[in-house]
Amino acid sequence: MKGFHQLLALISACSSNYAFASDQPTTSNLVLNGNVALASEYRWRGQTQTQNDAALQSNFILNHSSGFYVAAFASNVDFGDEAHLEIDPFIGYTTPISLGKFQPTFDIGMLRYHYVGKSDLNYNEYYLKLIINNALNDNDSFTPSVSYTPQYGGKTTRQNFGENIKNWYFNLLYTTPIAETNFGAVASLGYSKASQAIYGENAKDHFFDWKIGANYNYKPMNLSAELAAIGTNLDHTGYSDSNKKGVKTAAVFSLTKSF
Repeated sequence: MKGFHQLLALISACSSNYAFASDQPTTSNLVLNGNVALASEYRWRGQTQTQNDAALQSNFILNHSSGFYVAAFASNVDFGDEAHLEIDPFIGYTTPISLGKFQPTFDIGMLRYHYVGKSDLNYNEYYLKLIINNALNDNDSFTPSVSYTPQYGGKTTRQNFGENIKNWYFNLLYTTPIAETNFGAVASLGYSKASQAIYGENAKDHFFDWKIGANYNYKPMNLSAELAAIGTNLDHTGYSDSNKKGVKTAAVFSLTKSF
């Protein structure tokens, strides 16, 4: 998602894993929003999904007034195998709650990582999010979230390790406008924890990923541009140059059209 961090609030273009237009009429019980994006690279939890090449991506979400939603994310991928297209369907539910002076949105759901042509990589993930708007400044958004999968990496990982790998992912995402301008900033810190040591050349069972960037929103055309530094602390000793580049901090640019 990968990158699809805020389904009903501010969504940062490209993990993100990912901004929807909100100008549609609210008279209907159903509202459809979406975007398409062109990114210099597809990074998921700090790691390249396109071998450092460009990605064409899209997000769609259908909201019901009850709080239920269905959504989908799509992107090209390149793992050096048969998988070249990722299509991730979501289903979830959001509801406002009271938390002191804040009125955050609680978001619970499930997504399916689905790789066309390589079904052995497919698996489900379950997530909880708390979307807190106006946390520190007007129109900002702070989103702590936790995700869990009982079968990380699907059948492929189970075959490689002899059992299903459980994985937890914790993330803190913050977005904010910059003063009275069309510019904004985004920062994200993630932590992955697996049931076995599977990450990096000298394998560990955990790693951190991060993102920090700036964006610009051209409202007349519902266009947004973002430039961000994205990376991980994965041990890449012994990696090839291209594989090292795929986990080290890199600049990623994206251009998103919302509708």
